[in-house]
Amino acid sequence: MKDCKSILLLFLYIFFSCSLYAASVVGSKHDLSMSNYYGSNGGENTEVCVFCHTPHSSNSQELKDGPLWNRKLTDTSVFEMYNGAPGTPSHTSMLCLSCHDGISSQGVSAVSAYDGHNVLNPPGSGTGGTISLNCKACHPFSRGEAGMFPSEVWQVGPILSDDHPVSIDYDAAATAKPSEFKAVPDSDVKLFGGKVECATCHNVHNPEYGLFLRKPNTGSSVCNSCHIK
Repeated sequence: MKDCKSILLLFLYIFFSCSLYAASVVGSKHDLSMSNYYGSNGGENTEVCVFCHTPHSSNSQELKDGPLWNRKLTDTSVFEMYNGAPGTPSHTSMLCLSCHDGISSQGVSAVSAYDGHNVLNPPGSGTGGTISLNCKACHPFSRGEAGMFPSEVWQVGPILSDDHPVSIDYDAAATAKPSEFKAVPDSDVKLFGGKVECATCHNVHNPEYGLFLRKPNTGSSVCNSCHIK
């Protein structure tokens, strides 16, 4: 019995040690709080989660299935899917696009400038309202750098026909082209309701592998999780 307790304690020690040092959204590029990745305290908020999540007054409309989502898309009718036809991504990808769509001041967008710069429910109020994001975390000019807007690499926009398909049924794709797709994706990527979404390849809370990928992409490893090359 003593040996069993020793093994259990050792397991718990390893588990919590790994958890302590695991990659975290805190301090990553998704951290827009004062103690952020960008090294610029341009806002007053010290909370990390509030820029995406809220325990109260969360989005109950187009992102109603989201994890207590604190953001809004202004116009979901503007999306163009991978096949070039109008459509609306599934909720899982819509969560990402409520930020990564960009904002309408730079062209057609599902997110207005107002919704892009505010959350639905600021911390501490519990009654709804808005709070500006940390300007310096996104805008280079406010950090004394060149350029008005953030890097375009994260601004996917509503035209999804030039990006990897999202909200597509994996089994249907694999059945239609069995020589191009694995029957079942590798376990280190994730399907949502059997569909490929942004979060299939990206883990928004873990920056360990760059671009928040779920695994290193050495030798196109992420691509080869689904595709046969």
